This record gives sequence, structure tokens and C-alpha cells, in this order.
Amino acid sequence: MNAKHNTSHSYTLRSRRALGIFALAVAAGFGCGIANSQVRPLDEDFRYHWELSNFIGRLASVFLPGQGDGSLTFKIQPNGRLRSELTITSPDSQSGDYFRYGSEVDAETLKPVRAWSSYHWRGETKSKDESVDRAGVLDIAAGIYSIRRDPPRTPRRIEIWSDGKTYPVEILPQGVVQRSISGRQVLARHFIIRGAEVAGERTWKGRLELWLSPDAAARPLAITLSRNLADVRLELKNPGKPSR
Repeated sequence: MNAKHNTSHSYTLRSRRALGIFALAVAAGFGCGIANSQVRPLDEDFRYHWELSNFIGRLASVFLPGQGDGSLTFKIQPNGRLRSELTITSPDSQSGDYFRYGSEVDAETLKPVRAWSSYHWRGETKSKDESVDRAGVLDIAAGIYSIRRDPPRTPRRIEIWSDGKTYPVEILPQGVVQRSISGRQVLARHFIIRGAEVAGERTWKGRLELWLSPDAAARPLAITLSRNLADVRLELKNPGKPSR
């Protein structure tokens, strides 16, 4: 009887502790971002494993590389600008296929300066690199940084630069969730970025989902890029280790 009572009591304590931790994480998930730090932004280098997901993606992987490595870097340049870059490569590729998206913005205001994208895929190469002087326009990598710095509590509108064109998009906060990252169950703040329909403007056909750690570091634990009916899912290789 005592053993059963002790077991039940221990289980209750564990449950309460888990609920307490979850409640703290939820509280931390609101208004907590890397902007809270008073020090100069540090260079960051996040390393990912990626793979194609959903039915179309799995079908495409029969003919194309279906998994590989990714990196998301944020580096302060000597001129004080923030350089952000998302790169996707695959060891399965025989010709060095890659995708790269990046930009330079003012590190304090996030005012855009320059954006670029390039890829080499199945023998085809394409690149775009141009100055951006329209306030509020960010590429994918800098857009992720902006969410990390100031996580929205309610839907937020921004403009995204993609392959030389700009599109209105909306950021939709989904709250704190539990999910598996590289085989580990973790808590994360979930955001969805999708095209917004605005009269007279192009509509972005892509979609991005982002999972951030619920602490002040707001590390991007996982990213899903959806485009052309295929999803590229990136997961941080070591979600428990700071990426500095």
C-alpha cells in the first residue's frame, strides 16, 4: 500500500514539475527574443540535416537528392552590417548541387541593403544579386532573424525578397509546442510564414515554418521550406548545444 502511495505521489510530483516547466516555457515564449540582450549580436552558425518530406517530396527524392546538410549563419561585418545566409547542399549530388539565400541588413534597424539567391541544380545554374532600398523588405534568412529578435505575439505583415521579386507575407504565431528535433523531444515556439493576398501585389507561393527555442537565445531548431509541392525539412543537428 505504501509503495503504491509513494509511486502515485512521485508521479504526481513529476507531472506537476513537467507542467511547471511547460508553463515557464510558454511564458518565456511571449516577448522573449535575442533583442533582450544588451550586448552586440554574436556571430552564429547553425548546422542542420535536411530531407524532403510529404508525398511529392518523397517521390521527387527518387530522381533528385532527398537529404543533405544545411547551414544558417548570422555574421556581423566590419562595416557593422548583419550578413545572413541559408545554404542547402547534398552529399548525394554528383555535380555539387546547392541552394543559397542571403542578404545584408543594418544590424540595428534591419533596413535592407542587399539580397541574393543562387542555385546549381541538375546542371542548371541561376543567381540573382541586387541592392534593396525598400524599407521592411527581408529575405528568408533575415526574416528568420527578425522573428528571433522580436517574436510576434499576433499576426504580423512584412515583405519578403525572393529571387529578385518582393511579396507581402504574414507571420502567424502558433504558440509553444512540443516536437521531435533530431531524435529529441523539445519545446519550441512555432511560427508560420505564408503569402498574404494584397490587391495589386504578387502572392508568394511558398511557405515557411519555423520552430525557435523558447529561451532568450531563440535558436532556430527546425525550419520547413515549402515550394513547388515539396517540403524541405531542416532540423538542427544538436538542438541542446548553443551554436556560436
